[in-house]
Amino acid sequence: MGQDPQKELKDLKTVHTFYLGLLEKNLGHGVPVPAEIKDSTNPPASADELNHNFKMWLDLIDLALTPPLVRDALKTIPGFETAHALLRYFTGKASQRSGDRDKTDCIITYLFRTPSPGDRPAAWQRPEVDSSYAFISQAALAFEAELYRALEDVSIETMPPEHVTLLQEFEYLYQELEEFRHFDQIIDSGIVQRVRELKQSLGMSFYHPDSLASLAVWNDIFGRKFDELFHDAAVQIKTFAEGIQRDGGSLLSRVDGDITVKNLSEVATKQILAEDYQVAQDEFRKVSKYKKVVDSKRPVRMATASGPRQSGPPPSAPPPPRPTIPTQQAAHGPSTNVPPPPPPQAPGIGVRSQGVSSQTLNAEVLAVAPSQAVQNAVQEGKIHSSRQAIKEHVRSSDPKVAHVFPVKNSRIILSPAEVEAFKAEYQSEKSFRADYASMMMTIVAYLSRMVIEVDEYNQKASSAYLWKPHADALGYLVSTLERLSMEADQVMAVARARGLGEKASSMSASLEKLREYAKTVSQTLQSANHNPKG
Repeated sequence: MGQDPQKELKDLKTVHTFYLGLLEKNLGHGVPVPAEIKDSTNPPASADELNHNFKMWLDLIDLALTPPLVRDALKTIPGFETAHALLRYFTGKASQRSGDRDKTDCIITYLFRTPSPGDRPAAWQRPEVDSSYAFISQAALAFEAELYRALEDVSIETMPPEHVTLLQEFEYLYQELEEFRHFDQIIDSGIVQRVRELKQSLGMSFYHPDSLASLAVWNDIFGRKFDELFHDAAVQIKTFAEGIQRDGGSLLSRVDGDITVKNLSEVATKQILAEDYQVAQDEFRKVSKYKKVVDSKRPVRMATASGPRQSGPPPSAPPPPRPTIPTQQAAHGPSTNVPPPPPPQAPGIGVRSQGVSSQTLNAEVLAVAPSQAVQNAVQEGKIHSSRQAIKEHVRSSDPKVAHVFPVKNSRIILSPAEVEAFKAEYQSEKSFRADYASMMMTIVAYLSRMVIEVDEYNQKASSAYLWKPHADALGYLVSTLERLSMEADQVMAVARARGLGEKASSMSASLEKLREYAKTVSQTLQSANHNPKG
């Protein structure tokens, strides 16, 4: 790959300025610069000689800078001059060192996630984590054109056919990525290492725009999926640890082997994600191990955390049905054909002022098989995550648009009462207003989860098996809607008894909106059962 010497020198100087500022900021003091570099503003040497000197100097500095440093620094620099200069520097260098490849990964991912500003509209749209491969390919192709523009002065050789074939492997990697529902699945699959090996196998073709475009889209989508599942795992681990402490357990209590409650409660999500993957591998494996331990213990913990132990065996309860066969009746009440499963209570759903019987809840939780209980817990975790996402949106958005929450290819319009519930700060209270806000948020979160899963199911309805996890998720949401409705009714009854008829009416409207959409969910699931796909 070649470039005009004067333009290359300009890029090298831009990279040098960026690197030097980054080093000095992190070291807290100045960095001695070779005379050949320091005096380059008035050079006696040719551009080629200066380029050679800069390349050797930057090669040395590269060893002192980590990919996360470069990644985070790029986010603070306005414009794209530095990012494009770095891109041309690394493609021209075409180094096979893993650190240089990782920095190039950071640069292209940053450029893909940050379309160029100005009059020219973005040529691509960032795909959702579960977008179709066709849409992902279109985004990669559009970004590839952007890379060619950024590298217009760099000569680019044709990619060998065997490397073109290697890039086609990403279609199968995306299919695999769609199947991951838990963080430990990502870790156990070894997919991160396999992709690193694929990148290494590309050799010099790694720096070809065709490769860079495909890799940037993968980095973006996989990164978001990885972060999402990691965050969900961390929340479940910490929630489990908090539950043990609420039940009187100590931080030093052993959960499994040498794993203590203290270990679970100290999972540092932000710090781990801020590290380079290669550096944080041990931490990721540790979180994966903790997640498995929590999943294996969760059914017992959920059964005891709801209330005092019973002296005798729990009363019998009906076995859970297949979650993919709810009828339309399930949207309004129990079906005579398919009784809803007795799931554990969702975080924040319980009505403290009313008090659901702990004995009843214990019996219901124990009646669910451990594997089903784990799946239920996963769905409840997603509902909780939706609550948090909507809360963050409402609190951080402009008040004029805070009531419009984007969901997949649609949006949810929040009522004034729903917006107020997400703005409220009652989480630590044991009061009616805390129960009311919690119930309103959960109703909206249920609706959000239904909209997401219906959209995902419809996108994958023609596949052999990718549709099923979404059908199962919808089945869970519909089959637990009756429980949610009963708890909402209790809250509304208290509101009316206290003369708060407006609050009761607002919650009734929110619940009716959810029930109406549940009809669509039930019809979707009926079609899934009437038209089996495999």
